[in-house]
Amino acid sequence: MTIRGTADEVQLAALTKILDDYCEQAGMEGSHPARQHLARRLIALFSGGIDSPDDIRMALDGIAKDWKPTGTNSHGL
Repeated sequence: MTIRGTADEVQLAALTKILDDYCEQAGMEGSHPARQHLARRLIALFSGGIDSPDDIRMALDGIAKDWKPTGTNSHGL
């Protein structure tokens, strides 16, 4: 049994996978500045009792919208 807001090794592995998958899908690979921000938010969500992967992803969507690439510029680049 874990104390609310703490993660055992299985939960930590699941949270890491959620973050890795989310960042990859959002184009935030490697050392993208948003990755640490999202990781801190993910831990805060988990510590607050949100442990469903879908709920975490939805919450990250709201945070990540400011970091995601907007696509091409007016010159098609």
